[in-house]
Amino acid sequence: MNKLSRSVLFSSLPSFISSLEATMILMAIPLIAKDFSITYVKASTLLAFYVVTEVLLSIPSSLLAERIGVRKTMTVGTIIMGLSSLLIVLFNSFTFILVLRILQGIGASMVLLTSLSYASLIGSDEERGKMIGLNHTIVSLGYVLGLPLGGLVAEINWKYLFILTSVFSFASLYLLSTLKEMRAKSGIGINVIYASLIFDGVILGLYYSPFFVLSILGLIVTIRKIELGKGFYLSSLSGFLHSITRNMIAAFFVFYLYSLHLSTLEIGSLVLLYPLSFTLISFYAGKLHDKYKLRVAAFGFASMALSSLSLFFNVVLGEFLLGASSGIATTSNTAYTMSSVKSKDRIIASGIRSVQGVVSNTIGLTIASYFEMSLTPYVEITILLNLASLLILNYCSILVG
Repeated sequence: MNKLSRSVLFSSLPSFISSLEATMILMAIPLIAKDFSITYVKASTLLAFYVVTEVLLSIPSSLLAERIGVRKTMTVGTIIMGLSSLLIVLFNSFTFILVLRILQGIGASMVLLTSLSYASLIGSDEERGKMIGLNHTIVSLGYVLGLPLGGLVAEINWKYLFILTSVFSFASLYLLSTLKEMRAKSGIGINVIYASLIFDGVILGLYYSPFFVLSILGLIVTIRKIELGKGFYLSSLSGFLHSITRNMIAAFFVFYLYSLHLSTLEIGSLVLLYPLSFTLISFYAGKLHDKYKLRVAAFGFASMALSSLSLFFNVVLGEFLLGASSGIATTSNTAYTMSSVKSKDRIIASGIRSVQGVVSNTIGLTIASYFEMSLTPYVEITILLNLASLLILNYCSILVG
């Protein structure tokens, strides 16, 4: 592994830890509800508060990264995640643990954008896809390992999940200290708040619909005030629509496996095929993007739409095909999105791109909660949104030449 790839690997570790912890706790929600004698809905607020905090602060955190540097912001976020995880182990009050989960969300908001920022800023544009592909591979590996590891550890003691997060966070600090600082100054400044309103409005609107108005206002002002280019906004929209289907389908697989009355560990292991195929293909998709550009993302969107039909015949085959298709689409589309903006704007762009992934995840899970085991709507939505992504991407390629 060369020095460039090693730097991307080290800088991706905090986001890997965040994705690992976020996935592990999914497997622990039933056990947490049982321990505190509360409903699943109340126990799930540990997820909701974390996500809302992460979304509210991720884009504003890009201002901090511009001010003090990407590596320093990443380090501060990792320390916050490590400390809050350790404190969760020491408290037996659900209220205190909920507060600490908010603190974890603050730390995660800092590392969420910085790993993509680092991969986007380091090296040359000719290797951008390869670097982002490596970043996606490491981060998605957290989702791959989180399910079975969460199921195994939670069966022993769900608090051990947070011990792992704390240990991994503090251990990664040494590796982060070996990285050179990366800086960029966009000049967008406080105007970044307008972009934040788009996603804040969406995530809050899922809980109270009038907040969706914030998204509309934020979108209008963002396009007028933040000049990141039509290529960035169009490819971001196509990636956003695709991400909704990616996470919606992931929830379907979990619902399907639960319907088979398997153990938590068995479910966590069997659902691995979807994120595992995503992870395995991401690095190679990034390298292909460096050569074939948007044609790779277009193939991924088309393949995602077509592969969804396989769910009617064989769910296991569908897991593999959909995971691979999503890996191709996501990695190539992200690489193009980040290359479409100037280097000085990539910290802000990384914040926008990263937080839209969290929001699309929440939307996907919300959609899945309505349909649960009804397969046909999943397939219809996957086809429609990925074809829309393909059309937007094609228009983008014509528009920007």
